[in-house]
Amino acid sequence: MRKTFCLFAVAALFGLSFLALAPPDLMAQWGVIQRGVDATRQAPPAPPAGEPQKGPATKAYEGSASMQDTKTGVSTSPVTYQNKVRNFSYTIPPGWRLERGDPTGNAERENIIFMKPGTTCGFTIHWTQMVPSFPRKAAVDASYKQAMEEKGIGKYLAVKRRDQGGKDGVLGWETIETAEKGSGGFQRIQWQCYDANNYMYSFMAHSEPKDFNANRAELQKIIDSIQFKR
Repeated sequence: MRKTFCLFAVAALFGLSFLALAPPDLMAQWGVIQRGVDATRQAPPAPPAGEPQKGPATKAYEGSASMQDTKTGVSTSPVTYQNKVRNFSYTIPPGWRLERGDPTGNAERENIIFMKPGTTCGFTIHWTQMVPSFPRKAAVDASYKQAMEEKGIGKYLAVKRRDQGGKDGVLGWETIETAEKGSGGFQRIQWQCYDANNYMYSFMAHSEPKDFNANRAELQKIIDSIQFKR
């Protein structure tokens, strides 16, 4: 019982620390993406009588993806980015576009968003520094245990530990959400982890449930491409 209480106490500390340190735009990030997708569904208002019909708008809401979106910047081949601040790399497939942030991470705290036009697929990155005394291993152990329990009640399709570089490297866990209990109408493949300097990272590859199965392999490939260098 004492061990269980400690684990839940650490999990609570983790949650409170993350909420306290996360910037406001991170907390609103899912709302931004959802509003962007909703914006692509809204029909344009009817023009006044006698005025000619106009074609579809060519500029999409930031963070959205739409078949009518003609903004430039879509990649024609895989692009590997090296984060110069936190020393990790990742590869974005062809057909995707940067929506927000510096993909090389030239900022101490950053939100980076990629989207795949023509779908509701996206990939987001966020990191933030925890205090030096934050117990990263205990936090990961507790969060992984909780995620396994949530898998049992249908929140996740899959849960696994995902570390890189051993006990002195990056420690984390990966979850894949179900369509029924995903976050905000989205299904996510998410890797949450901590490096040896107590920086917390959240990597999320996501889409609406209707697009998830068709794009799941590509979303997983993005998550699997992430590599930290020691």
